[in-house]
Amino acid sequence: MKGVKLTRKILQPRHVGFFSEKEAEARQMRQAEGAIFRDDSSLRLTFLVDPDDGMLVDAKFRALGPASLIGLAEATCEISVGKYFDQAARISAEVLEISLHDKPGSTVLEPADYPSVNMVLDALEIAMHQCQDIPLPPGYVSPLPHDIEVLEGGWPGFEAMTIPQKLTVIEKVIKEEILPYIEMDGGGVEVINILGDEVIIVYEGSCTTCYSSTGATLSYIQQILRAKVFKELVVTPMLGPFITE
Repeated sequence: MKGVKLTRKILQPRHVGFFSEKEAEARQMRQAEGAIFRDDSSLRLTFLVDPDDGMLVDAKFRALGPASLIGLAEATCEISVGKYFDQAARISAEVLEISLHDKPGSTVLEPADYPSVNMVLDALEIAMHQCQDIPLPPGYVSPLPHDIEVLEGGWPGFEAMTIPQKLTVIEKVIKEEILPYIEMDGGGVEVINILGDEVIIVYEGSCTTCYSSTGATLSYIQQILRAKVFKELVVTPMLGPFITE
């Protein structure tokens, strides 16, 4: 039985349709299209992309095939709108799964749905590849950072701050420097406390079950906080559910 969210997207899709090149031109937008035809199924995703900064401003689809293909195409359109093409290109099966959860930790997609997932992601990849020549806006943060800029001396006065002040600074840096990356994979992170130089965090979303949450992701979070806040900070993830009274 399909979940409530997926069923609603199948029965009441809001993004059915197609953007022609003429319509895109009238709205001063770029048309990007990805079409996939497999067996008895077909899918066409079309996007209106801002040619000045690469943001997806609208999305539509036409689908013929299993019900899950319609629901997944609808979910993809919803997630894509408002993102830059570089971000939309990183939408994964995990992101789609999480977007369709009726409650955290639930499972919606079944093995029979995987061909539809692959069709949607392949069509999206084709469309986003057509946007590679569009310049992203100044200051845009790539979802795949490599170089981390070190703030000379860390955050001014950090060592002398009270714990609430330190938490405010750390939360600000995480929100601006870290969340834009891990949210693209359906994950999240929340700061629980700071004990001396140890920052206690808890993972949310897909990060709770991702192997990299105790490896590459954890290392990246720690590198950012050391570079932007204080060089001696150590980040420790709280494993298991976090319960507040």
